[in-house]
Amino acid sequence: MTAGASVPDFDEPQLAKAVERLTPEEVHALPYGAVRLDAEGTVTFYSDAERRLSGYRKDVVGRTFFTEIAPCMNNPGFKGRIDKALAAGKLDIAFGFTGDMPTAAMDLDVRVQSATGGGCWIFLRREV
Repeated sequence: MTAGASVPDFDEPQLAKAVERLTPEEVHALPYGAVRLDAEGTVTFYSDAERRLSGYRKDVVGRTFFTEIAPCMNNPGFKGRIDKALAAGKLDIAFGFTGDMPTAAMDLDVRVQSATGGGCWIFLRREV
């Protein structure tokens, strides 16, 4: 982190806005995963932390998140919650989810918030 920058806590109410104030290098260094999707669900940012914590090592920017990267999250319990929040006009949700990662099933804390300029941020914290 740069001098004076603080790491936004996963529970920060305005987490997306806090993360958007960071440099890409600072977002990569967060202790939880950060993924930014455009309005069509294409990955525009995939943090090094998410890559390391999930075990997903492939290049993902420019690919569709719910079909090419994380089809295990393309279900009512994950994507369905995001779609429902979008339909209600308020994308600021938090929920628990058991992910099927390459290494093993893993409990996740998930936060999804609107991104500036459209799309959304998905933040993923692993239960340890």
